[in-house]
Amino acid sequence: MFAKTSAAAAAPVDAPPQARRRRHALLAAVLGATACLGVTAPAATAAGQRAGATHCVTVLNGVERGEGESTVRSRTCFSGPGAGERAERVAPAGATQLMLWAEHSDWGGVYDRVYGYDGPCDAAGYSFTPSTWWSNNLSSFQVMGGCNTSYLSGPRGNGSFTGQVSYVGAALNDAVTYVKVWRG
Repeated sequence: MFAKTSAAAAAPVDAPPQARRRRHALLAAVLGATACLGVTAPAATAAGQRAGATHCVTVLNGVERGEGESTVRSRTCFSGPGAGERAERVAPAGATQLMLWAEHSDWGGVYDRVYGYDGPCDAAGYSFTPSTWWSNNLSSFQVMGGCNTSYLSGPRGNGSFTGQVSYVGAALNDAVTYVKVWRG
């Protein structure tokens, strides 16, 4: 996963305070970025979740008139013990949960709860490009909040689905670059 020694850790202890602050800021930025990308601890636990797994909450705006995709309003990630429970508690007031993404088939592994800030799904729905990490790791998902129809596309193909999806199929597994959900 990560080497035990990094350039920041290998720097001399007697470095000037400004250099130490830069190293600490860089290290914090790297650790924060990897948490939101879904880097997880390898130990397996029950129910397809991993100890220390990262769980995120993504909030989307609705598709604006003349725009092709929803914009990401916010993204918050938690890792370590209790990450899933903490993610459940940060559901934004007034937003509707639209999807629950899972890293593995049958809804296992890391999760991302996707919320719509402009209310439940309607015929227009929400459409967006997943983060790079999710583009390379999405394998199953659930729809909710009035959403019952979804369309996914990627470099190897596309697919339309109705209801819950325990496996996106070989063409889309770990290769999703566009998602649209709506009430069909």
